[in-house]
Amino acid sequence: MITISADKNIQMPKPCILAVGKFESIHLGHRMLIAKMVGLAKSTGLTSALVVFVPHPYRVLSDSGYKPLFTREERARLLEPLGVDYLLEYPFDSDFAKISPKVFCRKLYEDLQAKIVIAGEEDYRFGHNRMGTVDTLKQMANNYNAQVHVAAPHTLLATGKTSTQAIRKLLSENKFLEAESLLGYPFFIMGKVTPGRQLGRTIGIPTINVYPQHDKFLPQDGVYATRTIIDSHSYKGITNVGIRPTVENKKAPRSVETHLLDFNGGELYGKHIHTEFLHFIRPERRFENLDALKAQICEDIKTLH
Repeated sequence: MITISADKNIQMPKPCILAVGKFESIHLGHRMLIAKMVGLAKSTGLTSALVVFVPHPYRVLSDSGYKPLFTREERARLLEPLGVDYLLEYPFDSDFAKISPKVFCRKLYEDLQAKIVIAGEEDYRFGHNRMGTVDTLKQMANNYNAQVHVAAPHTLLATGKTSTQAIRKLLSENKFLEAESLLGYPFFIMGKVTPGRQLGRTIGIPTINVYPQHDKFLPQDGVYATRTIIDSHSYKGITNVGIRPTVENKKAPRSVETHLLDFNGGELYGKHIHTEFLHFIRPERRFENLDALKAQICEDIKTLH
């Protein structure tokens, strides 16, 4: 997969089949749409291209503190095995949000050379004040000898239409299995192992620390059962999300600190790891001393067996 990012308008080097959206979580609905795009690309001999907006439009239009479920690197990791040829990270700002639907369509059909545009559902909206519709896409496509296809939204009987909003709510409520049923994979974080205070070693429970990007969604502060992948090997573990109040002050940055079971691979500083959240164990809390903390961690570990 080739990623193209730019400060200004992006140009595609060849005609393509195109899907446009926020694609924040690459959930099962997104995967169905992407599979349709990739399949059409193979049958027509065209290139497949996925357009995402950077930063997330909600950060620009509604809430500057909005934290997407996944970082750009994590999203690229999710897309890599799905067969997408190009990932186009289109710059989004307040000026871009004001362009008319027709101008937006011209960018798709001219700058990005779209021969087929795939919309995620019939009520797809775009452009200034969300005035553009699937009919707008189709009308403009006629001027460029292009086509528009609509992929039916993915639904689950118990939850209705699969959506990132529903997944965020489930994760905020620590309903990881339910979120996984909509995502198609466990919620995870990726990051580089960073040296901490190494206090875990002094109590016989060494940990690895990751400080996620400031705009990365994290579950609520607490302790979780997790699975961490390091160099293609998987390890069970317990993970603390939060500020570690027993050993840090209230101004400490949130971190993701993991104790791995059955790991004997040596130092991990500088390694990039992938940690999947399986289920919630308990809230984060402050302990009187390190001995009390160790005793509680030993109890947490028992929940993994």
